[in-house]
Amino acid sequence: MEKVCVVGFGAIGALYAFALEKSSKVEVTAVCRSNYEAIQEHGLRIESDRFGSHPSWHPHRVVRTVEEAANERYSYIVCATKCLPDVRPTSNILAPLLDALDETSSTSIVLLQNGVGIEDDIFEALSRRDLSNPVISGCAWVDATMVDSGKAITQHGKEELVIGYHKPPGPSAFSEDTSKVALGHFSDILQSAGAAVKVSEIDVARWRKVLWNASFSTVCTLTRARVGDVLAVPEARASLREIMEEVLLVARACLPNDGFVKSILHATVAQDVVNNENPASVFKPSMFVDLESGRPIEVEAIVGGILRRAREKGIATPRLDLIYAGLKVIQQGLISHKNST
Repeated sequence: MEKVCVVGFGAIGALYAFALEKSSKVEVTAVCRSNYEAIQEHGLRIESDRFGSHPSWHPHRVVRTVEEAANERYSYIVCATKCLPDVRPTSNILAPLLDALDETSSTSIVLLQNGVGIEDDIFEALSRRDLSNPVISGCAWVDATMVDSGKAITQHGKEELVIGYHKPPGPSAFSEDTSKVALGHFSDILQSAGAAVKVSEIDVARWRKVLWNASFSTVCTLTRARVGDVLAVPEARASLREIMEEVLLVARACLPNDGFVKSILHATVAQDVVNNENPASVFKPSMFVDLESGRPIEVEAIVGGILRRAREKGIATPRLDLIYAGLKVIQQGLISHKNST
């Protein structure tokens, strides 16, 4: 039986933690913060179109802190927290687990988070420790929500996890073959539980997902409007496409100019993303939900990551610059309020 630590037990972390244990191949240590008491006492109720209904699932082990979890060796450390480097970098969140690794550890780090360039922080943290463990990440295309004060999650409709491994920025003791094996094994475990897992070039997949997040998520957040309300305004629809075109300029400069990239980020992809959205949608992106709840938003992971790549490539991004500035003002207020309470 393999051991996996899942840090961040919101809807995405809990859903895939359940899938890992459902495979009967894994024992999960769940690091729960706000919902620790609820899960310890009641377990987690799951209502999922993909994984079925389960009235009370208890992970193998539930702990309050990452420090408590660091007394075990794991095959995989899965981070499913929000990516908020301007609040607390992911490498700081995982520090006790990373500190417990050594050159003999074959542990892989798995990032189930939004954004582009989120792996840079982890590679830097591993390098500071003279480690070169595989870094895997995934883009979750799933409607999953935590409800009832952290006692339950619901998942309806599509569930797809696109995963891949990241190549380290410099020389590494781990070969690409090692990363491929770790990725394949993780995928096999989830697939055996019935998850819809797709192994792909993860950098391309992340740019494809950030198209939506950098446009729909940000505009909905800045305007405090649902997706359908934004689509109902012709000028807003046009702006969504123009924002995505700006993102695509950066993406194409960062990615190989090959057939696979062109097939994913093709000439009409921005217009297709807009056209494929339901004009009557009442969906609120998670960034907007976080704002309404007074929680910090993923402005750095989603927009800041694009802008940093754009500056490296010398690409002008006036629309994204304005969006970033507006969201940073909002973020400053959220962080100030959080620190004062």
